[in-house]
Amino acid sequence: MYDINTRNIKKGFVSYSILLVVGIFFLIIFGGIFISDVNTYNELDSHVMSIGVRVSDYLGTDGTTMYRPTYFYEVNGIQYSCTSSSSSSTYPSDKNVKVYYDSKDPTKCMTEYSKSSDLFLLMFLLIPILSIGIAIWNYILIFRRLKAVKELNKTGKLVKGLPYDLEHSGLVIMGRAIMRPVVDYTLSSGSVITLIGDARHDRKSYDADGKVDLVIDENNPNNYFIDFEINRLSGNLPQDYSNFSQENNSNQEVYNTEYNQNNF
Repeated sequence: MYDINTRNIKKGFVSYSILLVVGIFFLIIFGGIFISDVNTYNELDSHVMSIGVRVSDYLGTDGTTMYRPTYFYEVNGIQYSCTSSSSSSTYPSDKNVKVYYDSKDPTKCMTEYSKSSDLFLLMFLLIPILSIGIAIWNYILIFRRLKAVKELNKTGKLVKGLPYDLEHSGLVIMGRAIMRPVVDYTLSSGSVITLIGDARHDRKSYDADGKVDLVIDENNPNNYFIDFEINRLSGNLPQDYSNFSQENNSNQEVYNTEYNQNNF
C-alpha cells in the first residue's frame, strides 16, 4: 500500500553494533586481567606484612604521571620484592601492606594494593557489560519497531507535507549527535498529539519540500512512522496531503458565498 523505507531504522543496527563491539573488546581485556589476577590470588596460600615500599613512576599515554609501588617482604629470612600489577595516577601510601605469596615459591606474590585495584576493576567491568546490554536491548527494540512499521501498511493513514522540528535523540555516535523529527498532529477526533520520530541514524535532517510525511494508525496512535518521503504505491491521492481539508473548506466557503450572492 505504501512505500515505507525502513533503511534509517535498520541503520540503528550499525550504531548499536559499534557499542556492542566496543563493549566486548573492553570486557575481554579487563575481564582477562581480572580473571588472571583472581587465579594468581587463589594460588597464594600465605601472607606477610611488607617491610618496605618503593614507588616508581612513568608517563602514561596521555602524559599523566602514573605510580606503581614495589613492596619488600621476608620469608624464612630471605627478602623478596613484589611489584604491583596495577598503576594509579594517585601516589600510593608509603605504609606497609599485606603481601600474599605461595609458600612453595615465595617469588609468586600479589600485593594488597593489587587486590584492592582488582575490586575497582570488577566495578569497572560493569561499564562494558552495560554497553553490551544496551546494544542487545536496542536490537530487540529495532526488531519490534520494524514489525510495527510493517503493520502500518495494513492499518495506517498517509499524511503528507507536515511541518516538523528536530530534537536531540539523546544518542551521540562517533562524536555526532543523532537527531529525530517531532510533529504535532491533529487526529480526526480533533485531539492534537505530539509524535516523535525515529532517531535519524542516517544523519538526514531535511527534504526538498522541507516537510515530513506520516503514516499513522488512528485506532492506535502510538503506532506511526515519520519520514521525509512516504508515497502511496498506487499514486498519491489529494486527500493524502495535510492541507487537503483546509483547501476543501476554503473552496466550500467560496462556493457558499457565491451561492448566497446569486440567490439572495
